[in-house]
Amino acid sequence: MIVEGKARILTEGVFYNPRMEFCRTADMEVFRHLRSKSYLDALAASGVRGIRAMLEAGFENVEFNDIDERAVRVIEENLKLNGLNARVHNRDAVALMRERSYDHVDLDPFGSPAEFIDSAVRSARRFVSVTATDTSALCGSAPISGLRKYGAFAEKTEYYHETGLRMLIGKIVREVTKYDKYAEVLVSWAKEHYYRVHLRVRKSSRIAGKVYEKMGYVLHCNHCGNRVVMSVFETPDRYCYCGGRFRMYGPMWTGELHDPEFVSGLSKEGKAGRLFSAIEQEIDTVTHYDVHNLTERLGISPPKLDDVIEALRSHGFRASRTRFPGPTFKTDASISEIRRIISEIRR
Repeated sequence: MIVEGKARILTEGVFYNPRMEFCRTADMEVFRHLRSKSYLDALAASGVRGIRAMLEAGFENVEFNDIDERAVRVIEENLKLNGLNARVHNRDAVALMRERSYDHVDLDPFGSPAEFIDSAVRSARRFVSVTATDTSALCGSAPISGLRKYGAFAEKTEYYHETGLRMLIGKIVREVTKYDKYAEVLVSWAKEHYYRVHLRVRKSSRIAGKVYEKMGYVLHCNHCGNRVVMSVFETPDRYCYCGGRFRMYGPMWTGELHDPEFVSGLSKEGKAGRLFSAIEQEIDTVTHYDVHNLTERLGISPPKLDDVIEALRSHGFRASRTRFPGPTFKTDASISEIRRIISEIRR
């Protein structure tokens, strides 16, 4: 038996990923602030997330689904083990979501969520949560796969986790607008091998069109590390100021990665709380920088991340740590200003 949060789970050969426990724990804090009236765990496997939602987030009208008959039996056993009752479907998730509507739809597939997103956002009345573990398709390691699944192009850069998260959100947002709805990002993060996004869905054909004002491209210069953000309505420049040729990545979401008011209400206790605290303090820019990548280009040893952030602020720029792994920071300083300030630290 596995104990995770307040849930006791049997797997009996059904997929269960212990490395995702942190994600599910963070989800519970998010769920406690959603007040979902009906929730579908569309690709439930052992049912651990939905069961924890019932036990820890107060969800009452929860339904589980899995196409695997063995998983359905395990979910039913786990519900009994935890003293719970809920409806369990043995259906193709796409077909189920095309037929039924839920307040909150959650996708946590083994691999890419791309084939399920259209049906999920059609089914969701208020919230949609999505996990993606096919990070190579989203972060630029497998560009053709990214084009096939998400309709966006990227190559691997030092900010690839943010690119992947923004490409995933961009895919979801575009699918939502097909149904005269629009989506607002509540909170999102990238960790280890996955991306996780929670969005609020609302109905409005007028605002759905305005969503595309937050869709765009990142122009990246491999020569100097410069990057320029442009709208989908703009014409890109071909060359950087340094003379290098831009690579164009996207389309992707260029809006906010979280709702400040929503995140401010989340607990900052424990490991999940530390993530939410980092998200809350992060400034809003479309890409971020890696200290090691910058100093390697400059041929100098890397200073401490906090020293870089303090120096940028002392020069009048906004700067912060990020929600992403590594010695990474966000700033509104230009690449030339960042390089100059880091060089000054090492003099």
